[in-house]
Amino acid sequence: MTNSTYYYVHSCAHKSSDPNCNAVVVKEQICRHNEDGTETWVPNLRVLKDPVRRFYITKKQFRNHEYKKEFESIDRLEEFICHDSELKDRLAMGLSEGGFYSRPYVGLRELCASPYVYGADIDTETLVKQAYLKKQPDGKSAKITVGAFDIETEVYGKGRINVVTFIHERDIYTVALKDSCKIYSSDNDILDIDVNVRPRQATYEECLDVVHRVIGSELTKHNFNLHLELVDSETELLKTIFGHVHECKTDIVGIWNILFDIPKILERLEALEIDPTDIFCPPELPKKYRVCEFKEDNNPNAEHIVDKWHWFSCTGYTQFIDSMCLYGRLRKVDGKDISYSLDYISNKELGQGKLHLGEITNHRWSQQYDFLRYIAYNINDVLIMQLMEFKNHDIDSLIGLSDCSLLKNFSKQTVMVRDGDYVYALENGYVPASVGPSMYTEWDSEMPKVGGTVLPPEKAVGTHVAILDGVDAPTQVSLFVNDLDESSMYPSALRLANISKETYYGSVLNINGYTKAHIELLGLATISPEAYSVQAYNKFLDLPDYEEMEQCLGLAA
Repeated sequence: MTNSTYYYVHSCAHKSSDPNCNAVVVKEQICRHNEDGTETWVPNLRVLKDPVRRFYITKKQFRNHEYKKEFESIDRLEEFICHDSELKDRLAMGLSEGGFYSRPYVGLRELCASPYVYGADIDTETLVKQAYLKKQPDGKSAKITVGAFDIETEVYGKGRINVVTFIHERDIYTVALKDSCKIYSSDNDILDIDVNVRPRQATYEECLDVVHRVIGSELTKHNFNLHLELVDSETELLKTIFGHVHECKTDIVGIWNILFDIPKILERLEALEIDPTDIFCPPELPKKYRVCEFKEDNNPNAEHIVDKWHWFSCTGYTQFIDSMCLYGRLRKVDGKDISYSLDYISNKELGQGKLHLGEITNHRWSQQYDFLRYIAYNINDVLIMQLMEFKNHDIDSLIGLSDCSLLKNFSKQTVMVRDGDYVYALENGYVPASVGPSMYTEWDSEMPKVGGTVLPPEKAVGTHVAILDGVDAPTQVSLFVNDLDESSMYPSALRLANISKETYYGSVLNINGYTKAHIELLGLATISPEAYSVQAYNKFLDLPDYEEMEQCLGLAA
């Protein structure tokens, strides 16, 4: 008999007040443990119809506080269980029964503003993922399949999508419009372009031959299998390529600059009067559970293009992500690259870039006179994207770093911290408070952020900023580092220092015999003992500082 373990990969929720339509659609990987000790991984789509969830309200005898707590002991809370579709109504009912009048038309966020509501602002889709993770073996994750996707569009005429390529692992699927495959050549070599001759229709064999002549060596070198198809219409092109996507059931597919490809496909589907869910969602998924929505990240604080996190919500086997934004986000600590074009990044990572048709690729000219080579151009784009994923494993990093949060919230640190704290609190007998529409208080305006800029020494030259004399120190040892550059209390800092109303006892204003600088040093040592403990021990306990330790070890100059 074969045992199976179910692994969460990604999900998409179809929200509805109708319990018959409300669902969380989960892409899971089933690991079947065979009797001979081997494992078989099977992709599966599971529809969780109007899943059950929990929320909590403070018991009547403990409702003695006006302001929200960060968390509450679970034995002081009353647990409520309801279906996802009835969460708002059941929460309003629970508050009313507890003596708190609630208007039925008030939204969920407004209800969560009550100081006695806990665990109601965690969305059900997140709870589903956390339930999966709880049952998965520690230290083991699903065997993820990855891919890449890219379209090309006409720069003339109706702007049709004329060629598209999708990669699943090492299988390449390319679909092109047959009427675009023209040959302009009077020579035996069809790549010897002559724009003055009358074009003729290329055969399938000629198209395949040109692709192999242009990028065949790369396909062979990296063991890619090419499947090329020519179709008669744009509708057939889209149905064919997404038919392969549904057939392969790829877990995560990257698109370089998703802000172009997905909106363009949606635009063309609208022009063709085709329901996007009929293309993007697998045919076996009932229509009432289908979702196909693209959300552009318009966060004004995300000033750079790779600081965005555009998201395509789609119920199906495959989650499309922006590989460009993921690449930049995972390398934030390295600073910004001078360019995030696919050509620049792939040359940086692989030593090879986009296929250039001439010194500068002229898309209009290539699409009209050199379309066969243009197909190879499109294939090469997804090929280098897949090679970068094989090298860097960015998608694996995305899965791991998302932890118990949804992939769509990967750019939202506050949401990810909230999700992690929810799991941690429950494991320790507590439930975090729910967040209302606004957490500002009347005193917030009294505490403005000052802000500031920290410059490396070489960039401070000429700015009239005082520069301290350098210190001759051994490699990787920095002396007298006392910076704390923080313009607001970030969730990670709050968690690190265990800062909350529940853990706050008071502020240190004065210590007899010590200066204000000593008190500040004590605060820094409390928050970051690894960085400031030596200085603190020296000042308060008269232990050796770095210079004295150097002398003791015979390292002093």
